Amino acid sequence: IAASTEAVVALDDYAATGSVAAERTLAYHRAIAARYVAQQLGYDEFEMVAAWSSAPLGHQRAVLGAMTQIGVPYRTNTSIEGEGFDCSGLTSYAWQGAGVELFRNSTAQINDAEPITRETAKAGDLVQYPGHVMMYLGVGDAIVHSVMTGRTVELDTISERRVNSVRFGDPTA
Repeated sequence: IAASTEAVVALDDYAATGSVAAERTLAYHRAIAARYVAQQLGYDEFEMVAAWSSAPLGHQRAVLGAMTQIGVPYRTNTSIEGEGFDCSGLTSYAWQGAGVELFRNSTAQINDAEPITRETAKAGDLVQYPGHVMMYLGVGDAIVHSVMTGRTVELDTISERRVNSVRFGDPTA
């Protein structure tokens, strides 16, 4: 979504300059993107905005980077901006924008991350069940992921049948 792209530009500008104007621009576009996600998934808009704005800057950059790829097709073994992603390709791409290199395998990504609980997970943290990795959006079961052939990078919620078997991890710890 366009607000995510604008927020990435503003976040990068803010990180480089510390400018109040860039911080305001970031807050504005981040809020629009978070509100859109909340509306799409049926979550409280203010809760989503608060979750994103309270996350560390690297986490924010990863979330917003992933959001810029909504609608990009699933492609096996791919991590190419605007062209295609598999699940670990999307998380690798998003976190690379935040300066964090991840392995290109879902199990390796979660095994390398600091184990955390659902209660301590922040927007941008990894969520994984065997064979699939996603990015947590900070509220409820909200995620962004690239799930399978025939689909795209999309907003979703953790599958009810998987909700008790997922692992959460912080790739920055």
